[in-house]
Amino acid sequence: MTLRARWLVAALLLAAVTACDAARHHPEHFGTGTSAAAGIGRSSHFPARAPPIEINPTDGDVDGVVIFLHGLGGSPEKETWLANDPNKRYARPGIKWIFPWSPELDVTVTKQREPAWYDINDFNIGSLEDDRSHILAASRYIESIVDAQVNELGIDPRRVVVGGFSQGGAIALTASLRYPKRLGGILALSTYLPLRDEYPEEMNSRQRWTPLFQAHGKDDRVLRMEYYFATRAKMSKLGFKNRWDYLYPGLGHDKCREETLDMYAFLDDVFGDKYDDLDEGNWVGGPVDLGLVGTKNETKKETKKETKEETKEETKAAKARGKEAELPVVQRGGARNDPKQQVQRRLRDMVFRANALLGREQE
Repeated sequence: MTLRARWLVAALLLAAVTACDAARHHPEHFGTGTSAAAGIGRSSHFPARAPPIEINPTDGDVDGVVIFLHGLGGSPEKETWLANDPNKRYARPGIKWIFPWSPELDVTVTKQREPAWYDINDFNIGSLEDDRSHILAASRYIESIVDAQVNELGIDPRRVVVGGFSQGGAIALTASLRYPKRLGGILALSTYLPLRDEYPEEMNSRQRWTPLFQAHGKDDRVLRMEYYFATRAKMSKLGFKNRWDYLYPGLGHDKCREETLDMYAFLDDVFGDKYDDLDEGNWVGGPVDLGLVGTKNETKKETKKETKEETKEETKAAKARGKEAELPVVQRGGARNDPKQQVQRRLRDMVFRANALLGREQE
């Protein structure tokens, strides 16, 4: 080999090493790819930093998946306790947990580079400007994870729940609304729906029956209550019927034990098998025994009656509490074991389940 050839080989090797080193130190500039089944327009160029953390069930085959996204400045490592709860509060067999990484971005509001799904210019809802390009890129990335699980595990998308905290919840809501098929459920913790004006007045008949868990701390000083009510109002306009809405007095921009237990109850409802044999499983889970639902006509009659009475009570309470209570919501806290509250919650759940069954039959 001539001297010139040796120098050429050395230069090529140096370039390769430099490129690998750049990828290792700045992985946010490199796409993650997606499954071939994702389809045209569904491929992801989202700059994730590393493969998601996956926690597989130790008790058999995967029967359901929960994809949970961390918030601004967070990491999936800080969320894995949800799958490894030390109190073993959620030990349902067959559930796989996936915790994706966000990239690192320059964040305007914090004036620093940190883990973020998208840039945010202000925490004030009135001056907030949505970072559309990063929001949609993150949404496509999460959709590609859903596709991969559906294709690799051979499960129905309705056995996949997408959720997150704060910024992660915003992406979870976005991905769930933009995914072409109905998912098993949505977990929206201390978050909001970005790009609200880009959605139609009502989603298609299948998507609007997706169970939605929306929870917020009443003392949140980062994403204040305006975010919660704006999102709740928009999701109602979009036609979402199966709602689990909770406010937690004394809770700031964080999670709490009460919220976690309510979330686990929601997941039990989604991943239950009580309705699996009905209409190919369009509706699964639920605390209501089928015997309590009755025939279609009886259900319509009872649901209408209960809804009318419930609305009357909510209107009365709204006038007493003021504008903050325009939309019905379960207030959680010290009164968790109040028998009256438990009965009201069960009645609310019965109405949700009955509505879901009627909606399923009409699809």
